Amino acid sequence: MTPFSSRLLAGALLSFFLAACPDPASKRTADQLAALEKKKSDAAKAAKEDKPAPLPTEVLRLEPPYDDTQAVLLAPDGPCPEGFWALFPGDAPGATPEEKKANAARRKAVAEEVRGKKYLLKLKGAGFVTLSPYDAPKGRFTIDVKGTIDCTDSIGHVAIAWTDAKALDPGASAAKEGAEVTQNVWTAPPVTFELPITSLTEAKAFNDQNRFGLSARVAFTPGKGEVDKKLKKLGRVTEKAAGETLTIGGGTEDWGAGRLLRVELLGVRVATDREKKQLFDQRPSK
Repeated sequence: MTPFSSRLLAGALLSFFLAACPDPASKRTADQLAALEKKKSDAAKAAKEDKPAPLPTEVLRLEPPYDDTQAVLLAPDGPCPEGFWALFPGDAPGATPEEKKANAARRKAVAEEVRGKKYLLKLKGAGFVTLSPYDAPKGRFTIDVKGTIDCTDSIGHVAIAWTDAKALDPGASAAKEGAEVTQNVWTAPPVTFELPITSLTEAKAFNDQNRFGLSARVAFTPGKGEVDKKLKKLGRVTEKAAGETLTIGGGTEDWGAGRLLRVELLGVRVATDREKKQLFDQRPSK
C-alpha cells in the first residue's frame, strides 16, 4: 500500500468514527431539551388535576312571590325602577319644559303601571341581614332583616320601607359643627326572626357557618308615597361693603327626610347556603 493510499484510508476511518460518535455537547443539549419538555408536560398535567371543581351552575328557582323572573329586581342604593317618580307629588322629570309637561300629563297612567308590578329585593351581608350573638339562656339566635333601603332617580333619593318608617331628627350628633338644624332621616325597625337552637355545639357551628352568609328576599308591591318636609327659615344678615348695603339670607330651606314609599309586603324569606336552605318565610296573614 502506498503512503498516499494509507492516508486516504486513515481519513476515511476517522470520518466513520466521528459520524458514529456524536458530539457530547450536542447530546447533552438534546437531553436537556427533552427533560424541559417533560417538566412542562408534568406541570400542565398536575395543574389540570389540581384545578378546583367548577362552581355549580344550577339556577335557584323559587316559588312566587320570590321568583326573580316574575318581578322587577331592585338593589340597595341602586337606581329606582322606571316610573317611581309618578308615585309622589311635585315636579315631573324631564330635560326640557316640554318633557316635564308631557310627563306630568301622564303621571296617573305611569303610577298605575308601577303599582301593577311586583318588586323584589335581594339582601345580603351584616348591614342588611344581621345575626345576633347567641342567647344561651333562651337557647336562640335573633335574625334582623333591615326594614328600609334607598334608591335614586333623577330627582334624588327615595326611601323604600316595608315596616313602620318614621322621619326622625337624628340629633345633634349627626349635625355638622356649628349647624343650627339637623336633617331628618327615614328610619324603620327591622323584621325580626327568632331561631331556636338549644345545643351549644350546634349553635356554635351555625354561628361559624352563617354569621356572614345569611340572605333575604323581600317581595312587595308599591303602596303610598309621601314626602317629609322640615322647613327652616334662614336668618337675614345685612352688611355694608363699598358703600352698598347687602342683605344675605332670609329664605327657607327644607331639612326634611324627603320621599318615602310605603310598600305592600308580599313576603320576607330568610335563607342560608346561597339561598338554598330556607330558614323563614314570613307573609302577611290573609
